[in-house]
Amino acid sequence: MDIIPYPTHQIGGQEFYFFSVGELGAVELRIRITLMDAETRFYNVGFGVWNTLKGDIDDKVTIRNGDTDRILATVGQKALEFLRSNPRANIAATGSVLPGELALRTRKYQMGINAYYHELIAYCNIYGFKADKVDGKIMGSWLDWDGSWVPFELGTNYDAFLLNLKRSEH
Repeated sequence: MDIIPYPTHQIGGQEFYFFSVGELGAVELRIRITLMDAETRFYNVGFGVWNTLKGDIDDKVTIRNGDTDRILATVGQKALEFLRSNPRANIAATGSVLPGELALRTRKYQMGINAYYHELIAYCNIYGFKADKVDGKIMGSWLDWDGSWVPFELGTNYDAFLLNLKRSEH
C-alpha cells in the first residue's frame, strides 16, 4: 500500500491510539478490536475520535482534517496485523450507522478495499454483507442486522465487510 499509516501506540489488549494531523491540528483517534463471538472468532474493528469527557471512542464524529486516506490506512494496517497474529480470526467493519442511515464511513471502507483489492485478495478472503432493508433503510443495530455475507465483488455496494486469512493447503 502506498499510503503511509500513522504510528500507533498500544494501550492494552487490542486498543491503539494515534493522532490525525492536518488542517485542524492533531486529533487523537483510537482503534479498538473487539471479540464479538468466540465460537466463530468474529471480531469487530472500530475507530473514532477519543472523547476525553466520556472516556470512550466517539465513532459518530466526522473530522475533516484532510487525511482520511491516511486514517483509513492506519486502521486497515492494524486490522491486517491483527489477522496475521490471529490467523483463524474473522474481522469485520462497518461505518457507524444511526438507525435508518447510510454510513459514509462504510462507503470509504469500500473504496479502500476496491483500491487495494488485488493486494488483499492474494492472502485474504473478503466478504461483503448485504443487509435486508425496509424502504432502503437498515433496521436495528449492526450485529443484529438481517442479511447475508457474500463473497466480495468489485462494483457491488455492501453494508459491512469481513476479512480473514486464506488458509494454506498442506
